Amino acid sequence: MAPHQVELESSFNFSGNGDNQLADGIATDKQNGLQTLEDQANGHTKLTAPAQQPLELAPAPSVDEALSSHPPVPTKNQYRDGNGLSRNGNTDYDCVADKARRGEEIELLKGQKPGQKFVLTIMGYRKEGLSEEEYREYMVEVHSPMVRCLMARYGTERWTMIHNTSTTRALMAKIFDPQFANVSQLDCFIQAVFSSIEDIMAMKADPYFKKYITPDHENFADTRGSHDRGIHPLSQGTIADFSGPSRMTIGYLEEFIADGQVLEEPADLDAVFEKQASVLRAREEKRKLETEVGRQVAEGRLDEVLAR
Repeated sequence: MAPHQVELESSFNFSGNGDNQLADGIATDKQNGLQTLEDQANGHTKLTAPAQQPLELAPAPSVDEALSSHPPVPTKNQYRDGNGLSRNGNTDYDCVADKARRGEEIELLKGQKPGQKFVLTIMGYRKEGLSEEEYREYMVEVHSPMVRCLMARYGTERWTMIHNTSTTRALMAKIFDPQFANVSQLDCFIQAVFSSIEDIMAMKADPYFKKYITPDHENFADTRGSHDRGIHPLSQGTIADFSGPSRMTIGYLEEFIADGQVLEEPADLDAVFEKQASVLRAREEKRKLETEVGRQVAEGRLDEVLAR
């Protein structure tokens, strides 16, 4: 078995010919899709990645230099009072989260609900040469203590890491089915919850972050896709394996269950299913309309299109 592959059950255990046909169809689609990826990897399809500017980093300081020269790393309590509001320490930054707590009006982005948080999500791959254990240990015991209090100072409200190892990834075999068939090869899934992008921008501009945190990413993360794990064809009992670099995005946070409690129970499930049917009907009507308009345009019947 190739490195980082996950051994899965060799067949679907479904009753009824319809389910088996669905499983066979999905397996065929995955086979075709992965063959396309393999063709691309072998140069049959030329893909051009956008040019990346080299990241210029200052040489990492020695341990003695770091201990003697860096500004005091704040503890959470140094910069938060009993109500969770910022206190002046060695920064006067007033984060957006604190403004929201004080009841100040916060400008909303398109699609953002009042009080809704943002989440910075990082899909992380480990640096080439690091084992899963080394990667996890460094992130938890070195990188996290260096930055987590700084993040709290600049308004980060929650920060989590999900480390996906060969052992935990193999557990997917226990819930494998046609829909739960695409197993991710990410080494870590990191999420930080915050109220405004301005808070993250201010944190990244902090001298401590620029001097110590930015270069430290190069000590554990695959930031350039240098760790080529290869693309393996899907075959019975294995799953595709993809490589870095680490990627990230920002999105809105929607919460439904916290601490084992449903935050808002649906008042009427019948209404929910009625909405489902209505949404699906509307999608089908939209698809039919787009198909008809496309046919009219192709046939040069623009007068009919404009008359709609």
